[in-house]
Amino acid sequence: MDRSGFSTPVQQIRVRALTPAAFEPFGEVLQHAGDQRRRYLALPFAHDPPAHESRLWISRVTQADSMPLSVRTLERHPWSAQTFIPLTPTPYLVVVAPTGADGLPDLDRIQAFEACADQGVCYRPRVWHHGLSVLTAPAQFVVTMTVSGSGGDDEFWTVPRAIEVIRASSDQSE
Repeated sequence: MDRSGFSTPVQQIRVRALTPAAFEPFGEVLQHAGDQRRRYLALPFAHDPPAHESRLWISRVTQADSMPLSVRTLERHPWSAQTFIPLTPTPYLVVVAPTGADGLPDLDRIQAFEACADQGVCYRPRVWHHGLSVLTAPAQFVVTMTVSGSGGDDEFWTVPRAIEVIRASSDQSE
C-alpha cells in the first residue's frame, strides 16, 4: 500500500500554467485580456433549471496544501457555473476532469493548472473539479453560484485510485 492508502500505482498529474486556451473545455479564466477597458463575462451567470437563486460568498482558506497534492474527491454542480475570484495574492491549484460516458469523471484525462493570484476561474456547469487548494495561506476567494435551494446543487465523488498532482519540475518540495 502506498502513502495515499491505495494499493494501486499512483497516477501523477503535472501542473501546468493556467491559460484561457488550455482551460476552455472546463470553463473560463477570469483575467483581463486585450486593450478594451472592460471585458464582459457571461459564463459566471450560466445556469439551468432548477437553479434560480444567485449566491455570493467569501471562502477563507487558513492552511496551504502541500505538494504533491493527493486528489481524493471531485465535485461538480449540475445546474450552475461556479466562479472563484481571489481576494488575496495567492497562487492556487485548479484540478479538473471531463465527464466520461458513464457520467463520472474521466480520470485518464484529469488535468491540473496553477492559477496566478490575478486569475479567477469559472467552472462550466457539470464540470468535475477538485476543491479549493491554495499554495500559500491564508487566502480568501469570492465565490458565486446559482442554486436551486432544494438540494442537489453539489455532487461529490470519491476518487477510487491514487492520484497526485505534482510540480512540472523534479523538485517537489514546498
